[in-house]
Amino acid sequence: MSLRNVLGQQKAVEILLNEVKNNNIKHSYIFYGIKGIGKKFTAFQFAKSILCNNTKDGLSCDICDICNKIDERIHPDVVLVDFDFQQQLFGKKEATSISIDTIRYIKEISILTSYEGGYKIFIIDQAETLQKEAANSLLKLLEEPPQKCVFILVVSMLGALPKTVISRCELIKFFPLNNLILKQISKNEICKESMFGSIEEIDFIKKVPQNFKFENINEIQQMIDNLPQDKDFIKYFFIRLTEDFIFNKYNCCEDHNKFLEEIEFFLKNFRYNIEYKLLLETFLLRYNTLCNSD
Repeated sequence: MSLRNVLGQQKAVEILLNEVKNNNIKHSYIFYGIKGIGKKFTAFQFAKSILCNNTKDGLSCDICDICNKIDERIHPDVVLVDFDFQQQLFGKKEATSISIDTIRYIKEISILTSYEGGYKIFIIDQAETLQKEAANSLLKLLEEPPQKCVFILVVSMLGALPKTVISRCELIKFFPLNNLILKQISKNEICKESMFGSIEEIDFIKKVPQNFKFENINEIQQMIDNLPQDKDFIKYFFIRLTEDFIFNKYNCCEDHNKFLEEIEFFLKNFRYNIEYKLLLETFLLRYNTLCNSD
């Protein structure tokens, strides 16, 4: 697969292809947008366009040894920096952030000559989880990057990165996918209109029993008790609950407009709250109180 196989991100692909064709490759990029829309996939296809010796109009050939190695994630000059990579380096388990030790290691190997004489490319996944010291260390690397090195930071929330890091990178925005693209990727596993425009939504939908219907508060409460302790899924469940149950059935309850404001408040709290199920239960309690008030 090459950049031509990136679906639903035409603007991002055009920018990257033009930079390859014009030999204007930057030393650092930030690919940003919600989860599950192809940022990391695009980063690897971009790496192929940079390193492939048989490109045509900026597109990799997809058949040479270099392309095959990148597809198989074994090319020595293309390094995916993620939690698994960090765990393999230091034996740390259940990492939730990228440490300064990881960035120090990247700095050490980035100054080495590439194995095949081209660029060295580092794809830093979930870069928004960089610890403060790690972000500062990365900033120094971006300020004085080694020759023929490309750093691609993949993030879901651009605002979670320090402004100093953002200012050193070219920003490539990725947009939510429309339902037609999602069905094409998922082979029609999405049967209704997508809410997030993300391929990850397929996994969310699979976690909700197909025969489950939002009928009443008691049934919803029973469903919550069996939900996985997963922030992204519970937030998805919350939005489905709001759209399919609350708005459709009880949009005429007293203080409804005020409740709409509270929905926004609860959505914001998903970013900071750890007990996601408790947050959802509190929401249901508040909702029930409003709908049954005199």
